Formats: sequence, structure tokens, C-alpha cells
Amino acid sequence: MPLGVLDRLSLDVAALHATDSALHLGGLIVFEGEPPSRERVLDHLRRRVGLLPELAHRLAGEAGRPRWEPDPGFDPDLHLYELPGGAEPLTVVAELLRQPLPRDRPLWGIWLVRRAGGGRWGLCYRAHHAFQDGAAAVATLERLLGPEGAPHPRTLAFRPPRPVPWAAVLPEFRPPRRVTWWPALDAPPAHAYAAAFADVDTARLHALGRLTGATVPQLCLALTTGTLRAWHPDGWGSDGPGHGRGLRANLGIGVRDPDDPRPLLGNRVAVAGVDLPCGEPDPVRRLELLGRALDHTRLARLADAHRVVLRRLPYRIGRLALTRGVDARYTPLSVADLRIRQPLGFAGTPAAGVYALPVMVPGQPLFVAWVVHRRRLHVTFLTDRALAGAERLPEAWESALVEYERLAGGGAFAGTYGSFGQAGEGPSARAGGGAPARAEGGAGAS
Repeated sequence: MPLGVLDRLSLDVAALHATDSALHLGGLIVFEGEPPSRERVLDHLRRRVGLLPELAHRLAGEAGRPRWEPDPGFDPDLHLYELPGGAEPLTVVAELLRQPLPRDRPLWGIWLVRRAGGGRWGLCYRAHHAFQDGAAAVATLERLLGPEGAPHPRTLAFRPPRPVPWAAVLPEFRPPRRVTWWPALDAPPAHAYAAAFADVDTARLHALGRLTGATVPQLCLALTTGTLRAWHPDGWGSDGPGHGRGLRANLGIGVRDPDDPRPLLGNRVAVAGVDLPCGEPDPVRRLELLGRALDHTRLARLADAHRVVLRRLPYRIGRLALTRGVDARYTPLSVADLRIRQPLGFAGTPAAGVYALPVMVPGQPLFVAWVVHRRRLHVTFLTDRALAGAERLPEAWESALVEYERLAGGGAFAGTYGSFGQAGEGPSARAGGGAPARAEGGAGAS
């Protein structure tokens, strides 16, 4: 099976990093109690891997004609690794981010982390971004750690393809404005990465959604924007270096075909640009702008357009476009919105937390990803270690949420309900309607 254009470009992006592990993605699932033995985890893995034939495919072929092919020597034992871990969760995650994936076998692995901090242990799934995109990784986790006999894996296509209204879509392909005013881009990147986490009860977001009419992804983008404003408070005013402007963020959208015979293999995610209105001082206005940017119709049209373009795009042309696509001066950060539909657990122990571990685009100093699981929203801030003050991001996120709750409780959003997108399936499902939107096929499909 030949690699798709996005698979090959993912390998090219990985080659721009000092280490290949920067283009690995996945998640850390933490559990209360004592860790199991390696043998017990391996027995579980062997029983579940048979549900996922894509995991037995390896990278093969010549440099100019790479392909995915079944690994004749596939053995789940070679994909289970162990880490002693430690008492400090962020140190454990930093170590996980450095772990390699050998190229002589399928490009995924599971790490048994014996100590993940706070009396917890963990299982970490990681895959190369060429091997899987974010939606495929989430679906893999659901099959590996979800309930026995769970329903068939979710469809990873946004929707059946439709004719593209090119007149409406072509302006989306214009290159963004060059960013020269964000202080996070001033320091030379260290090309080493650190993570910080925030946890939110989704009941708070649903209550806020009922008062504002916004969806969970729209609220999360508004909270990200408020966090960025608080991180560099002097940068966004009309008299500051940004002159009231914002930042362009990469937001992945799924472009996998509904009839893909290997729905969990390969990268099938294109990028939608979302302008985070950091220069807008009014939180109500910021949420309104983000509601329009994350409109279901807009993202669906972009998915259709990217699907057509990528089907016909020669690899060499895609390679030429790669330089602008990974230039942090044009798109300085990425965001991802993920939802796990099946409750995860191991041997009867439910997961206490699920934390996304996204990729890092070369030169980009920040990736913000959030995961909904068991009525909790877990937020990951993955940053380049050169960034000053990144440890304050979780606190700033919580402060932004408290501010929106205060405004909504005071009636600031009265009359705005319904202005933030359309209720229904996909990325614009109402926050007050129970099920938040999922990443792939809409928002945040890295």
C-alpha cells in the first residue's frame, strides 16, 4: 500500500527535527493503584491487537517509493516498553516524549509507566504521525483499552464527500500574515519539549455553553485565546507590538475517505487556519469571532476541498508547500480537540485521566490539545523548553474559564445564543447538549 502524500510529508517534517520523536503522537492514560506486571499487559495487548490489523503494517520500500506492508515478523512483545517513571508527572511526560520508535517494525508502541506521580501508574500509546493521525490514534486507544465487545470503531470520515463550492473555499487557501509581534517566537527554539496540564469538569463547560450558546470546542478556543493574552499581557493592545492583531493557529480537519480500507493507517488530516483574536479585548466578542471560525459548514467545505486537492497533489508540489506550512512565523501554534467515546480502563480499573501528547511542528513553540473523557476535559500544553513562563499556562486557562463564567452569570451573553454556529453532529454540537465535538472530522484533527 503506497504512502499517501500526507504520510510522506509527515516523514519529511520529522526529518526537520533533531529527533524523530517530535513527530510522534498519542496519549498518556493514568490509573490509580499498583501497576500490573509486564506479562499481564502483554497478554492484554495480544488479545486486543487482533482487532487492529493496521498495527501490523511497517514502513517499507525505497526512499522514492515508500509503502506500508504487513510485517511478516510482527510481534506485540516488540511494541511494549517499560519506564520506571517517577514522582513528578511532568518529568515522566518529558521522558516519554523522548522515546524513539524503531523503524524496523510498525511505527507505534505502548509504554508501561510504573510511577506516573501521585500514586498513579500509566500506559502511554505513541505512534508516528506518518503512521496515524490523531483520530486514528484515539480510535486505536478505544480498541486497546475500551470495554470488551465495544461497538465497531467509529467512522473517521467527516462526512460523505460533497461537491466543493470553490468560490467560497478558495480564499481559505491564502497565506496568513507573517507574525513578528509574539514574544514566544523571539527566543531561538531549544527543540526539546515540556508539557503542562489542566483538568476541568465538563459540567462547567456545559453550563457555560447553555448560557453562551457556544460549543465545547469554541469555548476551548476562547479559553486558549484568553490564556495567550494573559501569558503576554503587554503584547495585544493597539499600542503593543501586535497592534491589536491575533495569532493564526493550525486546526486539523479529517479528510479520510469513508471507504478507506485501512481507516487506522496513515495520516489523513489537513489543516484549517483559525485566527485566535488575541488582540480583541472584549471576551464576548472573542467568543463570537471564534464561533464563526469554527462553524460546521466552513469546516465541512474545507474538508471536501482538501480531500480533492490531496487526491491530485503530486508529492513534489506538496514538498514545495511544506516550507511555508511549517514556518512558525506564519502559523505559530497548533490546537487539537479530541473526544474519546469509549471509557478507557485496564483489567477492571477505570482510567483516572487521559492526556494528549501531540506532535510538535518544527519551530512552533506551542501546541494546545484537549481531550474529553469520563466527564473531564484534560488539557495539554506542549511547549518548547525555550519558552519563558510556560508553567503558568494551566493557571491562566483556569482564570480565563472563571472570567467567562462570571460574565455569563452576569448576563453578558444575553441575546447572543445561536450566534456561535449550528447545533448538531460534528464540531458544532452544543456544549449544553451533552456530547462535545470530536477532533477529527472537524476541529483539531492532528
